[in-house]
Order: sequence, then C-alpha cells, then structure tokens
Amino acid sequence: MALEESDFPSHNGRDRIHAWIYTPVVPPRGIVQVIHGLGEHSRRYLRLITRLLDEGFIVAADDHAGHGKTAMESGVWADTGPEGAEAVVADEAALRRTVTAQYPDLPYFVFGHSWGSIIARVLTARDPEGISGLLLGGIAAQVRSMDTLDLAAVEAAIADSDGSRPAEEFLPALFDGFLARYEDVQGPTDWVALDRDVVRDHAQDPLNRFGEPLSLRFLHDFVSLYRESNDPQTLSRIPTDLPVLILAGDQDPVTNYGEGAYHVANALAESGNRKVRTRVYSGYRHEVHNEPPIRDDVAGEILSFLESALG
Repeated sequence: MALEESDFPSHNGRDRIHAWIYTPVVPPRGIVQVIHGLGEHSRRYLRLITRLLDEGFIVAADDHAGHGKTAMESGVWADTGPEGAEAVVADEAALRRTVTAQYPDLPYFVFGHSWGSIIARVLTARDPEGISGLLLGGIAAQVRSMDTLDLAAVEAAIADSDGSRPAEEFLPALFDGFLARYEDVQGPTDWVALDRDVVRDHAQDPLNRFGEPLSLRFLHDFVSLYRESNDPQTLSRIPTDLPVLILAGDQDPVTNYGEGAYHVANALAESGNRKVRTRVYSGYRHEVHNEPPIRDDVAGEILSFLESALG
C-alpha cells in the first residue's frame, strides 16, 4: 500500500483539510471516496479501507473541518466555519477532483456514513457526472429530532453574531430519544454500536470529540443539509441508472430503526431507480461496518456491490 497525504485549503477559508489517498499494491480497478460521520474521523474506517485496498480499490478520505486531525491542528472543534456544512460539501468535491485527476480512467464511487451519507447524497444529486455508484451506511433519514428542530429559533439565537458560539441549548433536542428503545443503557453514545468495545473505543478516541457541542451556525447548516438530502426533489436528481447500496441497523435511531433506509430506497425507486439494494441488519445499531459479528458481512456487501457496478 502507498499512502499519500493530500492536504488542501478548506472552502471555509480557515482550515487546512487533512486528506489521504491510499493506493493498493495491485493494479487499481476503481476509486472509493470515504466520507466520515459527525464527531469522528476517517481513520475509524481503516478496517474497511484495508479490505478495499486488498480488492484493488484506491481509497480517498479526509477529516472534515472541525473534525479529526483537521480540528486537532486548527484547534477548532465541531464548527465548520462561516460557510457551515456547505464548506464540507465543497471540500469533499475538491478531494474528488484531486483523486480523479490522478486516476482519470478509473470508475469512481462515493461511500458516506451517517453525516457522510447526507453529504454523499447532496454531492451526487448536485454533480452526478462520473459517479459509478453511491454507498450509504448508517443512513441519516427520518430522524424525528432533526425533522422537527426549530431552525428559526436557531437563526434567532445567531441573530447578528457570527454563530460560532456553542449551540448548547439546542443539542438535547437534537439527540432526543436516541436511547429510548434500549434497556441496557450505560452511556450517552450507546446508540453507536451494540458492541461495548466499539462504543468504548468511540468514546476514548482523542480524534473523535463527539461530545464537543456544535456551534450554532454548524447546527443550523447541518440540519438544513440533512433536510436537503432527504428531500424527494434532491433524491430525484440522483440518476435513475446509478447503482445505490443502503446499509443500516434496525436498532439505529439515526435511520429510524431501519425505516429510514427503506424510506430513502423507496423514494429513489419512485423516482425511477431500479438499481437500489437495501440491507438492514437485525439487532444492530449505528456503525454496522464496525460491529464485530457482522463487519465482515458488511464489507462483503460493499465489495459485492462494487463488483456488480464494475461488471
């Protein structure tokens, strides 16, 4: 494996995005861009990245503004800058341009988990040209708290400020009900995974910082982008011949316990797409790609999808 650091200035004008391009030792057959979720970073996907490399796929991934190594160096966490979530969409588009310029003849796929699934849907709907497949893990859809959050109240709280102060008064509502279905709750992030070791690792990772309160401006634009990604008009702009894979756990509140995955799949089908595969894992929570009993099966689903799309 060859590892290239490919840092670049963020669209927000503040950060330098830390990005990596992983190249397999075998002749590459395609590119997969991995887009990580809220409060985490891209090295949490190393197990999946390794599987992709073994099968001949180049992987491009970065740490978003306000996240991971990017935030570690800027000193600013849980804030994506004055451009908000739009800066992250623009940054992912920039990474895509970089990796596809290096490998212009290879099929390009985008994989987004959780918040990354939001970004991936918006990216694909806005600029689908050249995308060979869309993969959505832990898909954020039908999240009641995000569907009902009062954005006007957030705007009022921002008022004439720059919106960089923590949105602490709104965050309890954002994650309201995430633990309601569980009888074995031991901590606030138990919804991340059924496996206790995965939850513990998520909590102690110094590059995760999931507990950092989002800024007001990031909260506003994060929820706005979530709503855009689930809007039927957005989904209708995803090409009807584009293969789509949706993965979720039926104990995951981020995907409305599996219902959100089927909701997005049905919306894509209603717009004419007949190339959607949905896999909902019974008994598992948010990070199906990290749950030890099923993570190899999830990787197998992803690789089978990629093989089919290449074929």
